Amino acid sequence: MNQRGFFYEFVKPHMLLILILLFVSFLSLLFSFINPLLTKLLIDNVFIDKNFSLLFFIIIAFVGLYLLSSVSSYISNYLTGKLQVIILKGVSKSALNHVQHASIENTQDFKVGDMITRIIANAQMVINIPTIIIPQFIMSVISIIVPFIIMIYLNLQLALVVMSPVLLFSLSSVIFGKLMQKRQKIFLEENASVYSFLKEKLSIVPLIKVFGLEKWSQDKFKEKIDKYYTSSIDYTKASSLNISVGNLILGVPIIFILIFGGPMVINGSLSIGTFTAFMSYAAIFFSPVSQLSQLWTSYKSALPAFDRVKEIFDLKQDYNGQEELIVKKGEIEFKDIWFSYGQNRPILQDFNATFKKGLNYIVGENGSGKSTILKLLCSIYSPNKGSIKIDGKDISRVHKEDLIKNISMIFADPYLFDDSIYENIQIGNLSASKDEIIQAAKLVNIHKFIENLPNGYETQIGESGITLSSGEKQKIALARAILKNSAIILLDEVTKSIDSESRESINKAINNLKKEKTIIIVTHNFNEIEHDSNIVYLQQELNESQIEKTVGCPMNLIT
Repeated sequence: MNQRGFFYEFVKPHMLLILILLFVSFLSLLFSFINPLLTKLLIDNVFIDKNFSLLFFIIIAFVGLYLLSSVSSYISNYLTGKLQVIILKGVSKSALNHVQHASIENTQDFKVGDMITRIIANAQMVINIPTIIIPQFIMSVISIIVPFIIMIYLNLQLALVVMSPVLLFSLSSVIFGKLMQKRQKIFLEENASVYSFLKEKLSIVPLIKVFGLEKWSQDKFKEKIDKYYTSSIDYTKASSLNISVGNLILGVPIIFILIFGGPMVINGSLSIGTFTAFMSYAAIFFSPVSQLSQLWTSYKSALPAFDRVKEIFDLKQDYNGQEELIVKKGEIEFKDIWFSYGQNRPILQDFNATFKKGLNYIVGENGSGKSTILKLLCSIYSPNKGSIKIDGKDISRVHKEDLIKNISMIFADPYLFDDSIYENIQIGNLSASKDEIIQAAKLVNIHKFIENLPNGYETQIGESGITLSSGEKQKIALARAILKNSAIILLDEVTKSIDSESRESINKAINNLKKEKTIIIVTHNFNEIEHDSNIVYLQQELNESQIEKTVGCPMNLIT
């Protein structure tokens, strides 16, 4: 997505509001345009020529302009804030949607904290371009043109003298624009690094406490925050110097007016009122010229933020096939599958396996690719080579919604979120009734536990379900999968870190489902493998007789 694409998608729908904002902003400038002329009339016609009949009308004009400027300024600021929030909402929603629908291969290199800063903080900086920078640019141009026309009308020679320092502002803008763009990019990267560090370390506070890593964590944070501090100071120095140089240049036209206009007043070729008006218009004229310089550097500073947001919108999206998937037999076939995490991390090589309705197990050593098989089946990852078929249909050609509808997966980390138990189960089927949710909880033997809590199903479980035990978390995750009622259920080491009671409840629930569904279980525990089950072992060295001896029963072995 380039800047034009960004404009058409997120800004163009709000063009009417932007035009209203520009009109109201222009009204707020009227006072600054007309005020010097009224001052000229007051000095030349009222005070010097003694035409006191004009005084009343000048006072009324001043009051009216003050009121108009104040009201329009309020409306302008309100509309600017409203426009920012509206566009930010659209950009952030779309950015999150792109992340959620992007392939994992493209998103796994982004740290969570970095992604958060891109979606919110960096997006806000980008939105400043259409909501603040461009409207202020237009108003600044108007604020330059109108006073310049008035100054030409008042005195052409002095107007041209006042114009001469514009070149200095142009030169300053180019120099500082490049400098601040470069430093802003570094600052944004360091800022994102701090957010990512905090997100990671705050999520492992128990580990830090158990291993006494508080000082280690603090030292690491000091390194990050020191880099952030340095980049922030560098950017602040450049910004402050830019403002200072702008203010210095701003004094040049005033000095020119004094040098060239002063003698004209003394010899009578220029009235005092006109001289006073010129002093005011010079400030009015060069204030927006200075602002244009600041806007240019602001725009250049926003470009690194745009590049960071753009990387999100440029993420490769998951391919969505067009074929319909209706699972009847529940047979899954992996054929000649090759997969690696990067070029130097091969996981599966020419892998073949068939899983049928009932219980299927995948066993093997750590790093052998057990969990990867489940993730390939869910299309979290795509194989480098080979095909995966469900009831004869290649999942790469199947409509994504159909695939998701027919597969449930329970991870080793059950991924609970900071809400009620009810909500954590309900996401399995958002249209499910309360009775259906309770029934799912009963099937995994957690209903009584929930009922005995002070708030029952409305109990808040904290971030990642921190208030629950490992067994309780996995039961809720399994209840969620049961509620989804998909034809295929995948379980990735769900019983390895839970108590015996929870393990027994989960295994019992799984056994109740095996006649109707295709269940694939990744496990290290041979004792949990049921009789007459299919088993895939991901290491050739262990032969079938060894496994049967370990398990204590015959297996349908696939290696």
